Amino acid sequence: MSIKAMSVCLVFTGALFASCGSNSVKKAETAEKTEETKMVGNDKDEHGCIASAGYTWCEVQKDCIRLWEKGVRMNAVNDAGKTLFLVFSPDSTQVELFFSEEDTPNEILDRRSLPAGGYAWNVEDDDTKNVRLENGKWTVSQRAKLIYQQAEEKAGK
Repeated sequence: MSIKAMSVCLVFTGALFASCGSNSVKKAETAEKTEETKMVGNDKDEHGCIASAGYTWCEVQKDCIRLWEKGVRMNAVNDAGKTLFLVFSPDSTQVELFFSEEDTPNEILDRRSLPAGGYAWNVEDDDTKNVRLENGKWTVSQRAKLIYQQAEEKAGK
């Protein structure tokens, strides 16, 4: 075989090895990216709550919770598509309201004694929502109008 033919073979062999090597590197990088994308539970928020596992941060409990495990489910009186979860602080001095509408922020209400006995959770403002336990069921009203009532699944807190 001539030197010229041998050089051409070596160049093609070198090119073949070079392309195979870079291709395997690209495949390895693609596999790593796919693995990162598919990792379940890698969606922690700023508090460390994993949303894909159903956890959300609860300010009054200072913990990541699942609403359906810790909260009291409420249904809107005039809109079957709206729900609300009540989550009480460990000492029940506060309640956090988690609304089903994404653009509605949570509200935290403070417990206050009622003149006739019992408690209501609200803010010192006539326009606030009021949370009360009435006849063994939780209710949420605003301006004396019932807007949410406890769903049938769970009894009171």
